[in-house]
Amino acid sequence: MLSARAGPERPATPARLAGARLTRTRLALLGAAALVVASVVRFQRPNYVLDPVYTDHLQHEYSAWAFLHIGLRIFDTPKSDWGNVHAAHVHLLWEQIPSIYPPGLIGFFMPFGIASNEQWLPDERVHMLMVIALGVGAALASVQLVRSLRLAYEPALAAILAVLGAVLFVTAGLNGFIDPIAAGLALAGIYWAERGAPGQGLVALVLGLSLQYRLWYLWPLALAIAFEHRREISRRQFAAAGVVGAASLVTFGLSVPFVSRFHDIPNISPNPLVLTHDVGAVQIAALVVGCLVVGIALRYDRPLTAACIALALLLVFAVDQWEVWYPVLFVPLLVVPRARPAQVAVTLVFLEAMIYLGGFPNALRFVHLYADAVR
Repeated sequence: MLSARAGPERPATPARLAGARLTRTRLALLGAAALVVASVVRFQRPNYVLDPVYTDHLQHEYSAWAFLHIGLRIFDTPKSDWGNVHAAHVHLLWEQIPSIYPPGLIGFFMPFGIASNEQWLPDERVHMLMVIALGVGAALASVQLVRSLRLAYEPALAAILAVLGAVLFVTAGLNGFIDPIAAGLALAGIYWAERGAPGQGLVALVLGLSLQYRLWYLWPLALAIAFEHRREISRRQFAAAGVVGAASLVTFGLSVPFVSRFHDIPNISPNPLVLTHDVGAVQIAALVVGCLVVGIALRYDRPLTAACIALALLLVFAVDQWEVWYPVLFVPLLVVPRARPAQVAVTLVFLEAMIYLGGFPNALRFVHLYADAVR
């Protein structure tokens, strides 16, 4: 009796393994996106967020619409003084200050603002779609965080930080914050620049910086990529990054005078480490630790790494306000150091700051909020 002979097995080449990993990643992303959609549609109306205590996306929709009517005034005029911007749905938050965000955020929310105020869709449906977009963006950012950490850290530490970062990203995204998308773009930019695509990396990084000013501690890295790889980056990529960066600088100049007024706004969370008011033993100790981390980066890593860390510390010590979602935007700092001592120092300070200031990722709380939201 003849028996069929099995053909020779194909060797598991690096290309085949990479293709299999890519397929699994795509399937995971599709599954995550489907889960986000299925979950958000069950969230509580009218905001459709995981935790109904506070959210950001409604004010951004309104600011984007207002930009169409009063232009750059949204960046230097308090919301209470914007006047009639012909909005069908007014969503005000922190009326004492203008829109203190870069122009990329306005561009992101513009389609939602138009759809709501032109009444193409019910306002509640627009809220739902915004959270879906932000939740899917948070899932994408989580995947990019895993890829970036694998490139720089030991597998065990990379896995721990990836889980903590993913909880931060998904929680913030499903609560209506664009911070995970900004952080994800920054992570992608750093990753692509180190993997041989500096032009693509520069554009992604600058786009991330155009969504949140608190990411601006990464400007030294963006400038270094542009200078070191100036012969590899195309003119079109330089032009795109330059236009976005210049527009962000203009709006920053308009809105920065209002940053010092945070402590005058009711119902904000004060920053206990800020050095612009009373300075005590805790602030001094934290400053000494911060200087030590900068010194470790200078000794074992690059001056570029030390510059990014120093600017991140400036944000911590100079801004009056601290909210529990702020750590999301400091996650990209974890992948900037290349030397192990600097990575350990930055990781420890990052975790300690989250514990002391607030914002440490709480997976159990996330599960509780999620179960309540989809019930």
